[in-house]
Amino acid sequence: MAEPDARTRLREVALDLFGRHGVRETSTREILAAAGLRNPSAITYHFGSKAELIDDLVGELYGGQTPVLQWQGELVDGARVPTIDQWAAVAVDGASTLISTERGRLLARVWWEYDGFLHPNVFEEFLASGHPTAVRWLDAVETTFSHLPRFVAVARNVTMLRTLEWMIARRAGRLLTGSPSGGLSVDNPEAFRQLMQEVAVGILAAPTQLTDTDVTFGDEPEDGASAGGDPGPGNVTG
Repeated sequence: MAEPDARTRLREVALDLFGRHGVRETSTREILAAAGLRNPSAITYHFGSKAELIDDLVGELYGGQTPVLQWQGELVDGARVPTIDQWAAVAVDGASTLISTERGRLLARVWWEYDGFLHPNVFEEFLASGHPTAVRWLDAVETTFSHLPRFVAVARNVTMLRTLEWMIARRAGRLLTGSPSGGLSVDNPEAFRQLMQEVAVGILAAPTQLTDTDVTFGDEPEDGASAGGDPGPGNVTG
């Protein structure tokens, strides 16, 4: 079998180190040493920077590992509107599948740090981008949660997805390191899946007293007039 090229070695070593020790705790020098490369510019040459190396790894998730938004968009194509349990189960099953392999656990850890700390607005920016997947998902949210104000439904779904990210990142860290978790320890995979399902449904199904007039997005017009167009679901303000 041919030895992996330098770019592949860097990528695989970085995923392992980032997933086990954290993005911020892993230096480019450590990545180069673990990959057996002496050229200090190798990461810059192959990826541009450490940040772009992280972007490349996260792109693996967008490439088909957990296409939850697509699956939920497809869920509303049927004759019946999905129940909240069915809608939540799509996200929960995707999360469970991701951390069923070691590679998935590493990616889950990198994704949580990327989404939660390095680029905390990336999901909202994507939803506001006009990308076909984002548009379809927003329409699916409106269809499934027609009993809720649109932006309340979107905000709850973003919160639900981020909560599942946190839960699987914590479990992935425990499985990768063998260290007990101080906050969340469920040994049985099916029990953990049920816990995620209950948490997801709880976030999505709670009653609300809000209306769309209580939630604004983006900058308020100075003269009190309504802003042109729909600025998308990002930048929620009270």
